[in-house]
Amino acid sequence: MSVQDAYAPPRSVVRDVSGGSGVMSERVLASLRKTRPWVLFIAVLGFIGAAFMLIASLPMFLGGGMMGMSGLEGVDASAGLAGTGLMVGMGVMYILLAVIYFIASLYLLRYASAIKRATTGLSLDDMEAALEAQASFWKLVGILSIVSIVLMIVFMVVGIGSVAMLSSGLPSQ
Repeated sequence: MSVQDAYAPPRSVVRDVSGGSGVMSERVLASLRKTRPWVLFIAVLGFIGAAFMLIASLPMFLGGGMMGMSGLEGVDASAGLAGTGLMVGMGVMYILLAVIYFIASLYLLRYASAIKRATTGLSLDDMEAALEAQASFWKLVGILSIVSIVLMIVFMVVGIGSVAMLSSGLPSQ
């Protein structure tokens, strides 16, 4: 027969993880369990998007090659060459974006599987792996954001500069 101490402090609903080296509460585990399906969903969408971008790059390469080979009547040869370069450049950009989507989706997939291991095995190592995968994803997103901002600024400066150069070269009427 056990006697409960009415003056004892209440017990916590915290599970001891990894032999006393850390703790995860039920609330943390529930949040991770609710997060995992969405992370997995976005990862799968990212892989599908990467595949579509890769598929979309093929016609651009083929179209660029066709433009370079076809001798269209009434079209300057330099215009055809510029069109070829534009199509091939867009194809390369699509492949680059497909690689970025694939890497980001891979980080999310690793995060989702680490969440599953952490919530089923209650291992602190798995929880750390999940957080490291999440940090890698956000680091990639942050770097891509900085690169995008820098490229936008460069393109704006080049665009404004080229308009200024073109307008200064035009004869005034």
